[in-house]
Amino acid sequence: MLAMQQNCVMNDYYDSISLIEDYLNLNNIEYQAHGNQIEIYLLDKNQVRVEFSVTGILLICQKKEYFFEKIGIDFFMQLKKLIV
Repeated sequence: MLAMQQNCVMNDYYDSISLIEDYLNLNNIEYQAHGNQIEIYLLDKNQVRVEFSVTGILLICQKKEYFFEKIGIDFFMQLKKLIV
């Protein structure tokens, strides 16, 4: 049962990374994914980072950190505000 739960968590993790990468690619945003984070490089703004942890997802910019329990519409709305 534990292995099944870990597999589900891992799938969610990789699915989340894929969703974010697809979104960034569609919007022609330069990024680099490594380890448990995605670094987003913006030409006219500072760097934005997405970090995954056991408890959720952090969206980090220079001024503030945003916490999300899962990837959803709220996450993408905040990400859009930071990259536009």
